[in-house]
Amino acid sequence: MAKFMNHQIGPLPIQIVDLKVDRSKLKLKSLTIRQFGHLPGRTLLRDLYYGKMHAFTYISRGSGYLQVGDEPPMRLEAGSLFLEWPEQPYRFGPTSPDGWDEYYVVFEGSRVQEWLDCGLVRKDDPIMQVGLDPLWVSKLEAIGAALESGMPDNADRAALLLESLVYDFSQAHYSLKTAAGLPAKQELVLRVLETIAGRLYQPWNEREVWEACHISRSTLRRIVLHNTGFPLNDYVNRLKVDEAKKLLRHTSLQIKEIAQMLGFEDAAYFSRLFRKIAATSAQAFRTGLAGGIGGGALHPPLL
Repeated sequence: MAKFMNHQIGPLPIQIVDLKVDRSKLKLKSLTIRQFGHLPGRTLLRDLYYGKMHAFTYISRGSGYLQVGDEPPMRLEAGSLFLEWPEQPYRFGPTSPDGWDEYYVVFEGSRVQEWLDCGLVRKDDPIMQVGLDPLWVSKLEAIGAALESGMPDNADRAALLLESLVYDFSQAHYSLKTAAGLPAKQELVLRVLETIAGRLYQPWNEREVWEACHISRSTLRRIVLHNTGFPLNDYVNRLKVDEAKKLLRHTSLQIKEIAQMLGFEDAAYFSRLFRKIAATSAQAFRTGLAGGIGGGALHPPLL
């Protein structure tokens, strides 16, 4: 990417790339990157800035601050990412004597609302602590290179890469919060799902799970429904049927034996449940495997 000097921003060459094609040429209409920037050694302070689009800025070296409206200034360090929302007033910049190194991306589109709706980003949490990772820098530079090419397909690829990066940033941010001892919702969800998965080879006992996880029955049901999309009992049955498929695929156990192993005393009920979830009977599933359908033969031929 081409570099140029702007001594108002800092003493080092910078890179700024704008979208080079009309948006009508893009296949992805819900997310468009309008500008990419790499500003190493930035010393410029931005005072009372109102952006007209969404943006994020990743600090890869140095430190500084971010102030949103009349809120108290918040500290930024290397490994920090801050989000900007349209028409919101911001003040930000480095406080290190030699400035900071930043990457930024300006973007727009309805896809951002979906990020908000699913919790990938939050307006009340403008600073994300994502850490220093060469992967972040590599993806950011790939976004800039794709945008600079001037090809519509590459501009679409840059938008997809941006969404991938936002997802990575969100996961890193909340993982670091968990490690720091802050509210660890993800840790609780993982513990609940692992506890359920660890009880597949026994009769289902809901109380054992909520007591083992030190939560209430209603919390257990809410966690499973919110994170899997299935009601608790439905989710457990689906896990058991998936486990039964593995046993049908890799063992010669009778269907009745598999049902008993998975905690079903009534083999007929298990068979009805298997058919309902798998859309085929357990016997037909195994027969299909033996015939080379649905995932490979039970006994592959010797070569």
